[in-house]
Amino acid sequence: MPVPCARFAFALLFMAVTAIQVPAAAAPDEPGVAVYAERRARLMAQMPKGAIAFINASKPLSDNLVYRPDSNFWYLVGIGEPNTVAVLRPDAPQGQRYTLFNETRHWETERWTGYRIGQEEAKTRFGVDAAYPIDDLDKQLPELLRDASSLWIYDGGDEKFRDRVTAAWKRQAVGKGVAMPVYELSPTIGQLRLIKGADEAGLLRHAVDLSVQAHLAALPLAQADTGEWALRAAILQVCASGGSAHMPYPPIVGSGANSVVPHYEEDSKLMKQGEMIVNDSACEYDMYAADVTRSYPVGGSYTPEQKAIYDIVYKAQEAGRAKARLGAEFHEINDATIEMVVDGLLQLGILKGDRAELIAKRGYRSFYPHGSSHWLGLDVHDVGSYEFSRADNSLPEKERMARRQALVTLKPGMAFTIEPGIYIPADSKDVDPKWWNIGVRIEDDFLMTEKGVECLSCALPRDTASLEKLIQAGAKRRGK
Repeated sequence: MPVPCARFAFALLFMAVTAIQVPAAAAPDEPGVAVYAERRARLMAQMPKGAIAFINASKPLSDNLVYRPDSNFWYLVGIGEPNTVAVLRPDAPQGQRYTLFNETRHWETERWTGYRIGQEEAKTRFGVDAAYPIDDLDKQLPELLRDASSLWIYDGGDEKFRDRVTAAWKRQAVGKGVAMPVYELSPTIGQLRLIKGADEAGLLRHAVDLSVQAHLAALPLAQADTGEWALRAAILQVCASGGSAHMPYPPIVGSGANSVVPHYEEDSKLMKQGEMIVNDSACEYDMYAADVTRSYPVGGSYTPEQKAIYDIVYKAQEAGRAKARLGAEFHEINDATIEMVVDGLLQLGILKGDRAELIAKRGYRSFYPHGSSHWLGLDVHDVGSYEFSRADNSLPEKERMARRQALVTLKPGMAFTIEPGIYIPADSKDVDPKWWNIGVRIEDDFLMTEKGVECLSCALPRDTASLEKLIQAGAKRRGK
């Protein structure tokens, strides 16, 4: 744990470093009521005649955490309060298709926990056709369900909510003598979320811009006898001061032996001169997540071995980026990174054997254990990868989902990462110790447009010379 003098020294350095950062671009406007209405309309257009949909907001995880609404609920409703349920009825008359159940206004509660929307503002400000207190939901269920022939439900992770609605649905079905199916709504919402609109692209760009500034604040702090927590704090400060109410994931700042742990989250080690750092940290803005990683040495000078591994990962990312083109299948990006990593590790003697066999049997997984890419959006690992007709249903669910994602054809509006990595733990079998504890991941965020792929985060340097320069400048300011 950090000692008081270390904390004081870091505070002085941090103030000096963050004072020179260039502000991110002006924040984009939040989506208006019409944007959410259009999303709901697209969802209802995909539902069959007689359908009714219930979309539930997630519950707070803890009284000690800032509430973050469920991403699917937010995408369709744009209201960030818990204990809220949206009901959609595509076949209802115009002006009766969108019903909301939410908390009532109550001064004695609001004075402690904050302002509530209530029912009247739900209608006047958020375009709701009818709004009722959440406590009235059970009483209203029979009437809402009376004429429906199929139930579509998204429970926001609340199984008790699902049980309440489906129990009421079963009671309605008694005596009808026809099938009354229940469908999960999340795959349909996921497909809508896969293609980002212009407003979403603007919010995503801003989240990435903030993340670039956060990394620029952290880079000069990569000095010996500084804690990993110092870089984490720099990231958090820039994100928060830029309007990021939540972090999309806990910052990962791993040095030395921690650099070879892809999801290391403790950030509690004092860094030593010359160790590699993997800094995977990013901001969220207005619910949209960035995901950016840079890898660099403590003190700002790559060893020949570190640079050799870095160069392979850099070339792998470039190879993946070259495959990110309109009409390509998503797996082509990953395939290209694998080929480059295998070729590079074979050349260095870290991998041994036949190239084709190593790729076919995934013999590289000891050093490159993850895929190169995932969708990006309201969640850092965003939804939307459903190619059911082309996946082998005999496979386990996790692998089947991964293959569905891989088969998706890239279209305008899709946002994703490209993040190859190499991690060589100590005591790796048949690997020269000079390579041990070298971890490198380079991750950037991309958006497919009508013109092709756009790198959102490439304003943050990736080449070793620029990264060294930024770190060494921090050392000079520190007087080392």
